[in-house]
Amino acid sequence: MARHPQVQLDISLNDRLVDLVDEGFDLAIRIGRLADSSLISRPLARTRLILCASPRYLRRAGTPRAPQDLARHAVLAYSLFSSGNLWTLHRATEQVQVRITPRLLTNNGDTCVQAALGHAGIVLQPDFLVGPALAEGRLVQILKGWEAGELGIHAVYPSREHVSPKVRLLIDDLARRLPARLEQG
Repeated sequence: MARHPQVQLDISLNDRLVDLVDEGFDLAIRIGRLADSSLISRPLARTRLILCASPRYLRRAGTPRAPQDLARHAVLAYSLFSSGNLWTLHRATEQVQVRITPRLLTNNGDTCVQAALGHAGIVLQPDFLVGPALAEGRLVQILKGWEAGELGIHAVYPSREHVSPKVRLLIDDLARRLPARLEQG
């Protein structure tokens, strides 16, 4: 906005999958595996999913030693994960699927993280959401060595032919800045 003071922004923050054309959005930032569609996408960055909990929760409930242990823990789950209540973890050549029963189910990652910070259970969220709390020791990573995978962060827009200059500038700026911001935490 500082570099382009004449540009006006109308930003809608939510986790639901909006219909860009029907709802009149110029651009969406989507995290995850993109479904096939007529939309145009540009990769911006990648984010790792991290399993973590507060030290206080782990003292009270115990620390999971294997992925299967997650089934007996309080899980704070993101309802919009495409895999639903089946979490897949892998290390080296092993892959394990664990069916979780959420104690909390929400369509907002920030809510999952806040509940974890409130000692309510285990969360699986992108590193950009849990990174600051991990760095401060308010959350700790569990099941180290087991990975839940990476997700792409994409700019998605309706048409390659009719992209306004302001949207093109925003996409280019996000592609330049976002990877560096994610690396910094």
